[in-house]
Amino acid sequence: MKMPIFCILLLTFVGFNHGNVVAPRPCGGRVFVEDSVVIEVSTAHENCHWDIQTQEDRILVFTVLNGNLKEAQDFLAIHDGAKEDSPILLVEDQKIHERSRKDLPASVYTTQSTASIRFTKAPNSNLKLKIQKAVDCPFNLGTESQCGRVVDEVSCYCATFTKRSHPSQRSYCNSHNMKLLSLENYEKELSIHNAWGNEATFLTSLTDAPNEGTWYWESTDAMLYPGYSNWCSKQPDDTGAFGGEDCMVINYGANGCWNDCDCDKDDSDAICQALP
Repeated sequence: MKMPIFCILLLTFVGFNHGNVVAPRPCGGRVFVEDSVVIEVSTAHENCHWDIQTQEDRILVFTVLNGNLKEAQDFLAIHDGAKEDSPILLVEDQKIHERSRKDLPASVYTTQSTASIRFTKAPNSNLKLKIQKAVDCPFNLGTESQCGRVVDEVSCYCATFTKRSHPSQRSYCNSHNMKLLSLENYEKELSIHNAWGNEATFLTSLTDAPNEGTWYWESTDAMLYPGYSNWCSKQPDDTGAFGGEDCMVINYGANGCWNDCDCDKDDSDAICQALP
């Protein structure tokens, strides 16, 4: 049976709304952002209007490819929400966390899961507007903590400099809608080290408590092997004073490598993470 042409076009548009692709319509529409979407703005015209949405417990971040946000604001306005009177997001209004990477692209963040893009005039450039799902990032989690966009523009990391046991640090992160740190690759660990290196010994979510010798990231349920690891020499050695060392700390006093540690000993700081 042949499918009507209008149905084929509709399916094509819906498919393009999900994923890291260029939205096909020349002007306007509704887009749900699963991960990231790139909108070509060169074919837009005055009064073009896009409604953008992501999952309810996430926010949106806007960056520009082939240009910059200040240039884009000459012909479009990004509103924090879908209502007519929603405030306009401006680069100048965005607060930068103390520990955020300085080389991240200029971005504007919403405070909610919806936004709208309204063109005030036809663009005169080939800019592309990148829209990503992101997590909200607090400026701190209370006293003796620091937060920032340490790895990329969509995730958030917070260091707490209050020493606790592994269960207590895990509960602390969870109470702030975050989880203990996982380190899937060298680049991520390098970013963490650049932000907080040489400051403390940080607990992570790596553990072999359920099955001795089988290490996994509790926060992501991912196995350590095969994968990135950075154990210090002769670690893990499982030589805890109370019968074993089933957790892991980043030991920045030992060249930034990993040590296994006693989960119940309350002598380490920690890093919490929130991923989109």
